[in-house]
Amino acid sequence: MNRNIITAILNSKDIKGILLETFGTGNAPDEDWFIDLISECIKSGKYVVNVTQCVGGGVFMGRYETSTRLKNVGVISGKDMTTEAAISKMMFLLSKNLSPKVFKTIYETSLRGELG
Repeated sequence: MNRNIITAILNSKDIKGILLETFGTGNAPDEDWFIDLISECIKSGKYVVNVTQCVGGGVFMGRYETSTRLKNVGVISGKDMTTEAAISKMMFLLSKNLSPKVFKTIYETSLRGELG
């Protein structure tokens, strides 16, 4: 990962939500600069969702140390949603102008069978 590219993406004024495709059960690099960028992104009012790149299984943030830091800074769990379902759900919820707490609650709840 290139720090400058990640910084530019996360700081873009046009982005309202970010989808992280992570390893296994939601593990991502845990370098301080990466976690700090994600944390600042969330504090600025953007939503960050964690989905797995794996074909099966799901995200269980906190199961391993590398995902605990994401959970602690407020990353939303995509659980076992496919990337496509996660993108669609994010676009739908972003159009509703919800508070961060309500957004997270609804995102982590199955609306149309997208969560197992």
